[in-house]
Amino acid sequence: MILMVIPGMLWYIIFKYLPMAGLGLAFTDYGFRAKISFVGLDNFHRLISSAIFWNAFRNTLLISLANIIFYFPAPIIVALLINELNSLLTKRIIQFLVYIPYFFSWVVVGSIFAILLSPSSGLVNSIISALGGEPVYFMASTRHFRPVLVFSYIWRQMGYGAVIYVAALSTVEPELYEAATVDGAGRWSQLFHVTVPSIRSTIVTMLLLNLSHVLLIFEQVLVMYNAAVYDVADVLQTYVFREGVLQGDIGYSIAAGMFTSIISLVLVLFTNKISSKFLDEPIL
Repeated sequence: MILMVIPGMLWYIIFKYLPMAGLGLAFTDYGFRAKISFVGLDNFHRLISSAIFWNAFRNTLLISLANIIFYFPAPIIVALLINELNSLLTKRIIQFLVYIPYFFSWVVVGSIFAILLSPSSGLVNSIISALGGEPVYFMASTRHFRPVLVFSYIWRQMGYGAVIYVAALSTVEPELYEAATVDGAGRWSQLFHVTVPSIRSTIVTMLLLNLSHVLLIFEQVLVMYNAAVYDVADVLQTYVFREGVLQGDIGYSIAAGMFTSIISLVLVLFTNKISSKFLDEPIL
């Protein structure tokens, strides 16, 4: 049993804990230079005075908030619908169809949406044109790009959450439904008074996990955005990537990454505090 845990522990130590030793570089001018100098809080001063940084911060919050609002209930609803099916074969087929997009990388997902939303040959614009409308360049439109990000996120991630909720629903005691039926409760009453309360802890735990990386949007945006939508799509992680990897200002990018991590930690602790009031005990 211990041998099975070792690979996971090594992965966390190497890729999660050891990189923390480099946090001290946030207080230096480390980059593509021969000499490294200690600059104190200068990087953080630059950070809070940068209009580009605050624009990326605002975009991150807006996109993440939209993801939470529109994505979070989606797998719950799908899981509840799957749970109502009587045919085991039908359940498995639907679970497979919903879950399979989760195995696609964001590069594949980005390519799929680029093809579907192409203004010249995309399926969506073909339908719009057939209905008498004008083709829309979704991937280069500041008005439409954020909804595309949110929809693609829901499409890819929904199956993963649905599988977790389906597993949680399988642990609900059948006697609770029998007792509710005896008391005269209908399907909707059973849903709101038996099913949902029984998976409440799972729902709150998933919310906590979603909030833990709410500011860490990166790969999805990186493979889907372009210069035309920078104003509405540039997020903290792509900003850090550009400043650190492309511009070579590594000390400054580490400072930005540290700021992002601190805000994420605050959100997790705040959510944990709120959850303790609903579950009578904190999750962490």
